[in-house]
Amino acid sequence: MKVIALGALSGATGDREKGEEFVVDAKLGTDLIQRGLVTQVAEAAPADKPAKAKE
Repeated sequence: MKVIALGALSGATGDREKGEEFVVDAKLGTDLIQRGLVTQVAEAAPADKPAKAKE
């Protein structure tokens, strides 16, 4: 799970600065979100390739 720190963090996630994006496992990410320490990053779905026009 990709998250963004809402403040300076230190501990099991390492040292993180406010606004820093980092990846954690789902269980830890959910816990951090519930505690108000991070927000989840909305992962962008890969864009579909445009269909080639038939000539």
